[in-house]
Amino acid sequence: MKTPFGAAAIGPLAWTAATARVLSWNKIVSDRERLRDVQVATLRRNCETARDTEFGQGHRLGEVTSYEDFRERVPLRTYAAFEPYLERMRQGERDVLWPGLIKYFGQSSGSSSTLAQNKHLPISEEQIRWQQKAGFDVVARYVTQVGNGRFLGGYSLGLFPPSTLKTEGEVHGTNNPGLMQRHVPWPVRNTLLPTAELRDIPNYDEKLQRVAAAYLDYDVRAVSGTTCWFSVFFDKVLAAAKARGRPVSTISELWPNLSVLFGGGVNAEAYRRVIDKRVGRPVVLMDNYNATEGGIFAVTDRLGRDGLLMLPDRGVFFEFVPAADHAKPNARRCALWEVEEDVEYSIAVSTASGLFGYYIGDLVRFQSVFPHRMEFVGRTSGVLSLTQELTSFVEIERAMDAAVRACACSVVEFSAAAEVGVDGSGKGRYQLFVEFEQAPADPRRFARAFDESLCAQNRVYREHRTQDVAILAPALFAVSPGGSKRFMEEIGRNSAQQKFPRVVDDMKRDVLAKYARPVTSPQGFS
Repeated sequence: MKTPFGAAAIGPLAWTAATARVLSWNKIVSDRERLRDVQVATLRRNCETARDTEFGQGHRLGEVTSYEDFRERVPLRTYAAFEPYLERMRQGERDVLWPGLIKYFGQSSGSSSTLAQNKHLPISEEQIRWQQKAGFDVVARYVTQVGNGRFLGGYSLGLFPPSTLKTEGEVHGTNNPGLMQRHVPWPVRNTLLPTAELRDIPNYDEKLQRVAAAYLDYDVRAVSGTTCWFSVFFDKVLAAAKARGRPVSTISELWPNLSVLFGGGVNAEAYRRVIDKRVGRPVVLMDNYNATEGGIFAVTDRLGRDGLLMLPDRGVFFEFVPAADHAKPNARRCALWEVEEDVEYSIAVSTASGLFGYYIGDLVRFQSVFPHRMEFVGRTSGVLSLTQELTSFVEIERAMDAAVRACACSVVEFSAAAEVGVDGSGKGRYQLFVEFEQAPADPRRFARAFDESLCAQNRVYREHRTQDVAILAPALFAVSPGGSKRFMEEIGRNSAQQKFPRVVDDMKRDVLAKYARPVTSPQGFS
């Protein structure tokens, strides 16, 4: 089995650095004064750097010495409000939001309905350096929790988009994960897979197949990427092994030292049963919350438990607005050290790339403060709502997890839609589309468990479901094997950054329905 040259020496060094970093991090997030000082220092540094830009002069950023100063001078803005600045910067204009030329713009998986077809977000050299440090923080949390850095003695394999650049004049369009692959620190560069010729294959399905076949004999100890792609990739690895005459049934037989998956982007629990089955044993999954706007914002700090610990000192200043006030002119704003537990907040950031008071469109909730552990709740757009119940996709993911546990089945992918005017009435229902790997013995029980979990989570849904007063029981549709993948291809989403949508609108629902059939009895799964 192939191992990277010199990798064995990295583990002890990483362990020492990780221990020191985690101790420092813990002190910051556990103390109100430290946390405030660190976050204000981040804000002042970003404001001072941008003071002489067009935006900085217009908002007097050079005079900002406190959060109160900043809140007075800089209103919160959505992408649409920033877009005129960003479009000029993409044309090569300097000193607009950030000093000099921003060479890189990352295309976000979100979309814009204004000037640009997609969101293109600035990534400065300063932000790249902060993201490198935050990337180490994910590793630091893992090695200190398991008590060693042994996984660094082998290869880490990344399932990310290509790192190719689309050059327009002096500016390069890219994606954030791909760009970071171009800026991997030299000590670990030779431990990372795949190599550039495979990494930059544009067709993601072809890329996964080629990568799977290329590294069967390598000592892969970690895999990174969006969580929903792990099981898809493992299927291709097993298929590649069998094509070579190796009768293996689990990933552990090929990569016995695989110890951790660094994931993110979606709730992992719905995929865990499938992932563990492919690996052949339980495997640690380290989650993180990240965004193109500033990199990694929060990281798993307790294995096997929900909640992600905030990263307060990696170049991003955070603000939070109660979800009901999102995008309102006089929205109540609070800093990280001012948030309360169990309140849904819309998150805004001020970054080392010139986005100041920028709504990223995410909703979060804090499980605890000091230390600040958050959970991703959903998007400010993209909820299901028949009667103003505003069901988030996180609630849908939790309901799916409850149904899977209740019926001892496993799923490949799933999504939900809202149907109004059922049977000519004024009532509506949710439509649940699921591609099962192992179907439930009783589909009705599965749908019932899903429904009961939503009732437990969402008060308005529960009230409007009671006695079918306004919302009827969910309808379950079984997606044919491979149908999820074909659906993603048909709607043009087949890159590593693009997750299977948990909520679909009417148009996407109609596309997905082509690969599904209603399930009214156990025989419907045959």
